[in-house]
Amino acid sequence: MASTPQTGSLASLILNPPDSTSVRPRLDSVDALRGLVMVLMALDHARDFFSKDLAFDPTDLDRTYPALFLTRWITHFCAPVFIFLAGTGAFLSTTRGKSRGELSWFLLTRGLWLVLLELTWVRSLGWLFNFDFHFAMGVVIWAIGWSMVALAGLVCLPPRWVATFGIVMIASHNLFDFVEPESWGSFAWLWNFLHTGGIIVPAEGYRFSAG
Repeated sequence: MASTPQTGSLASLILNPPDSTSVRPRLDSVDALRGLVMVLMALDHARDFFSKDLAFDPTDLDRTYPALFLTRWITHFCAPVFIFLAGTGAFLSTTRGKSRGELSWFLLTRGLWLVLLELTWVRSLGWLFNFDFHFAMGVVIWAIGWSMVALAGLVCLPPRWVATFGIVMIASHNLFDFVEPESWGSFAWLWNFLHTGGIIVPAEGYRFSAG
């Protein structure tokens, strides 16, 4: 009889990683959290497309009302959770027998695929409903994709280095808010990508919105 997959806590896996002969656990809590976030994102997108109150920002306290405000406020947690779970999933892959090389290649290819989908399928059939690429944008899926590309390199480092990098990046992020893209000269577009966001003009008549 086939073994029944086991579930466990993330903490127990970190403190007591399974050996290669043990049953590979799957965490129901991670799947449940991922599903909950998807439901919240669906709520946010439904509001964008079907709400009668599209003329103003739902978080504008002078014009909004509680139900509308909450449908937007709660979804601010979605993108960070998606990206956090990408890192969690990468760690869990190592507990299920995947080598660092295999994991790095998976993250690289999956990340680039998400970037491509954001620029094509999501842009044309999910947001703007046209194929006029004079305007394009990179938002949440774009950010998740490039985060996976970065993680493809980070997984090759010792865990303590990865933890140090993550803590420093989070703690120092807002310290660079005073830096303007213009100070980067011809590389202003790179600072738009990495930190500030905004409109980038790669060529005359073309605009890209970095979210």
